[in-house]
Amino acid sequence: MKRYMQVYNKFVEDIKKGYLKYGDALPSIRKSVQIFGFSKTSIERGYEQLVLDGYIISEAQKGFIVDIKPYQLHRQQIIAEVSNSDIPKQYLYDFRSHAVSQDSFDLRIWKRYMKDVFQDTPLISTYGDKQGEQELRTALSEYAYHNRGILATGAQILVGSGFQSLLFDFCSLLEKPVSIAMEEGVSKEVNHVFTSFGFDCHFLSKERYIEELSLLDIDILYINTACFGRDFAPLSNSMRDTILHLSYDKSFLILEDDYNGELTYHSKPRQALQSASVMDNVIYFSSFSRLLLPSLRLSYMILNTKYQYAYQQFKDSFGPTASKLEQLVLARYIANGYLEKHVRKLKREYAKKEHITHDLLSSAGFSVLLQEAYFSYQINISHCDVNALIKACEEKEIGIDTPTKDRLIVSFAYLDRDRLQEGLKLLVKILKEC
Repeated sequence: MKRYMQVYNKFVEDIKKGYLKYGDALPSIRKSVQIFGFSKTSIERGYEQLVLDGYIISEAQKGFIVDIKPYQLHRQQIIAEVSNSDIPKQYLYDFRSHAVSQDSFDLRIWKRYMKDVFQDTPLISTYGDKQGEQELRTALSEYAYHNRGILATGAQILVGSGFQSLLFDFCSLLEKPVSIAMEEGVSKEVNHVFTSFGFDCHFLSKERYIEELSLLDIDILYINTACFGRDFAPLSNSMRDTILHLSYDKSFLILEDDYNGELTYHSKPRQALQSASVMDNVIYFSSFSRLLLPSLRLSYMILNTKYQYAYQQFKDSFGPTASKLEQLVLARYIANGYLEKHVRKLKREYAKKEHITHDLLSSAGFSVLLQEAYFSYQINISHCDVNALIKACEEKEIGIDTPTKDRLIVSFAYLDRDRLQEGLKLLVKILKEC
């Protein structure tokens, strides 16, 4: 620990324990040099940090005085206790689907662009564009064309903090009532949006999807093209064409959720469904939470001509939901080619991790199914005692998402390759014993 932080921590501890009270004077800089045996610079930095954090103030003729009152200390303690209780448990081997590869994202580049944006004071001193920053929408227009085959202008793009918030915004533009179809097993977040607007929802079985869709009279089809059907695989070109022709014949709109669509590391690269539509009847959604970091909440939507016009009519009724700072950083990250480089790196990394996971699980005799868009394998655990499995994993510090009675989802995204192999071997042993 750096010396100035040792000075800082010592006085913070003394204040919290009541040895130093509100209004008490700290030793002078010269005295503290003697007490700690540190340089004058280290002592001064420690005192400066105490001032910045509100523990002390500097008063002429008096020196440094404790400036935090008992009730403020009590409030700090309560906040710290609540914060500590909310810290999620850390596991030695984490197979949960809440995170991405720790080492894949080069934060140095992101920090560099963040620093550049922060230095542009006039730029960050204004509210952002409700539709999303023009600089980012222009970069996204180029990115979507080169990576998803989508031809769209920045004027068609709407930037938001997440897919669900954009879906809420879009649904508010629709004339009601609305009848919508979607694949069974759709995410809770998606279902919540549609039910919140009172849509008439129809759920299509994975086995008879086209047959059931062709019999419905609907206004909209929602489809996750990155994780479709019984195999949870990217939508095939033949299925894409069949769905598009049905949409032309039956005049329904398509909402395409292209979750991690560009990040194919097992299947062949494919273009978005939107790029193949000749009737301008697809609204496209994509997100960066898994491509970059889950904590960077940025998504975008590409509107067709009809709803681009509808949005502009009501634009003043919307507010920006995505951070202007993050948008500007991402715009420069994309424009300088770093996102495409990052995606190529991720493809190589996840291909290796997927191979390790498949080989270890399949060689152990388990029936597995890849969910490529979610960087995970689905394991059949119908032979297992689920409660015993959960207990054994907790004891061995293995983090897993809560399994169903016959299915466990194992994500290979978070751990590095060495830890992944170690953890999978331990998990296989537990699965065989449960």
